Amino acid sequence: MTAQPIEDAPASVGGGQPLDIMLGHGFSVGPLDGKVPRTAHGVQDFTRDPAVIASWQRRYPGCNWGVTQLGVICLDVDPRNGGRLTALQLRPEHKTLCVQTGGGGWHLYYRMSGPVRGKVDGIPGIDVKAGGAGYLVAPGSIHPDTGKPYRLHRDAPIAALPEHLRGLIVQPVFTPGNQGLSLISPASGDRWDGLVRSVSDAQPGNRNGVLFWAAARAAADSAPAAVYSALAAAAHRIGLGAHEIQQTIQSAQRKATTS
Repeated sequence: MTAQPIEDAPASVGGGQPLDIMLGHGFSVGPLDGKVPRTAHGVQDFTRDPAVIASWQRRYPGCNWGVTQLGVICLDVDPRNGGRLTALQLRPEHKTLCVQTGGGGWHLYYRMSGPVRGKVDGIPGIDVKAGGAGYLVAPGSIHPDTGKPYRLHRDAPIAALPEHLRGLIVQPVFTPGNQGLSLISPASGDRWDGLVRSVSDAQPGNRNGVLFWAAARAAADSAPAAVYSALAAAAHRIGLGAHEIQQTIQSAQRKATTS
C-alpha cells in the first residue's frame, strides 16, 4: 500500500466553530497576538475554563488562538523550509486531526508522551511541537504574514503516533557513552542541569536568547562538550532549527572568549 499524502484526502470538517472543535478534542486554549500569547505566562495560562475563555473573547475580540494538550504532539510541516507530507510516509490508517496552516503547511496531531526532538530526524522542514510546554496556532486564526486563515482540514480522533515515526522524533537519552550529562560530576551537574532546564522552558519569542545566554554561561564556566550537546538537544525539543542552534552556541562561545 502506498503512502497517501493528505493533500489528496478530502476534507471532512465537522460542525461547529473551529475553536469549539479543538476544545472538544481536549485542547486547552489561549489568546494570541499573531503567534505570540497575549497573557502574562504564555502557554501556562492556557485553559479549558469556559468563563475564562469567554472573558478573553470579550477582551480580545477577533484575536488568534493557540492550543496545547499534554500527551499530544504536532508534526508541523512547513513547505517554505522544504517540508513535504509525502516524506512522512503516512498511510490511510494514520488518519488524524489535521489543520492546514495559513502559511500553506500542515499541523498533524498525534498522541505520544515523553520527551521529543524539535525536528523529525533526517526529514527537513518538519518541526515537532510537544503539548503542555509548546503550543500551535488554532484553526480559525489568521496567519500574521500571509493574512490567510488556518483551516480545520480533517476533524478526526487524534491517533497514536505511527510507529515508523517514533524513532525519528524521540528525544535522545543522555547516558554514559552518549555524551550525556551523566558524564559530568555530580558536583557540577546541578549547575549544568539548570542551564538545560532554562532552555527547555524557554517560550516562543525568547528561545534563541535563552539558548545564547545558557551557552555563554556554559562557555564562561569552561563547560565540557556534553553540556553543549544537552543544550542543543533541549533547543531542538522546543523547536529551534539545527543551523540556528549551531550558530547561536558558536556565537555565545565566541562572546565568552572575547569578553
